Amino acid sequence: MESVARLAGTTYRDLPEDSWYVQLDANDMRQINSRALLLTVPLLLALGGCEIPTSAKIGNGPSFSLGGSGRLASFRVYGPRQAHRIATPFDQKSLVWCVQPGEGYFKGEHVQWLKIEYGQLPRGYVQTVPIGRTAPTLAAGQVYYYFAETTNAPPAAGFFYMEGTAAVEISVPGLCQSGFIGEVKPLKCGTNEPYAEPTDLEQFVRENRVRK
Repeated sequence: MESVARLAGTTYRDLPEDSWYVQLDANDMRQINSRALLLTVPLLLALGGCEIPTSAKIGNGPSFSLGGSGRLASFRVYGPRQAHRIATPFDQKSLVWCVQPGEGYFKGEHVQWLKIEYGQLPRGYVQTVPIGRTAPTLAAGQVYYYFAETTNAPPAAGFFYMEGTAAVEISVPGLCQSGFIGEVKPLKCGTNEPYAEPTDLEQFVRENRVRK
């Protein structure tokens, strides 16, 4: 109990016998609780870790400002197939740009404060798609899909519409995919029917713009 009293700036030996326990007023207790909290939180983080899902803020270019507690294992951008205007997530034939850590899957950079600019190679990463040439220009008036794969935390992913050089984050309700690797087909969610793209994409973008 001496250690508790010392946190409040005194020791029980300084107090009258049998009365030390009533001398700690509300201010003393708040001080003790605050100091205990400052000691406890770092200890919990060290012992159990604190997994924060990956987040991404999309800017012009496009660029992606990431946050979270994970490490970036890969960053991918998928584009629409020929005769389509909306990308199919995870379709290998739709992959237009991909970078991965040069030292291996688990050796990526921490995503917190990491900014990825499309077509620009981040430090410590290698470009795996396309190989030996620059990333293709993202066409205006089309919808792309990004996937920030991370280790030790959930990933970030989403659709964006290219309005000139401006990237507009949108949702695409009703679009699902047939799988996650290889040749993936766009499906209407909950069915095996092909996904039908909206006839007026610009209006669709206005109605499904993500506002944060």
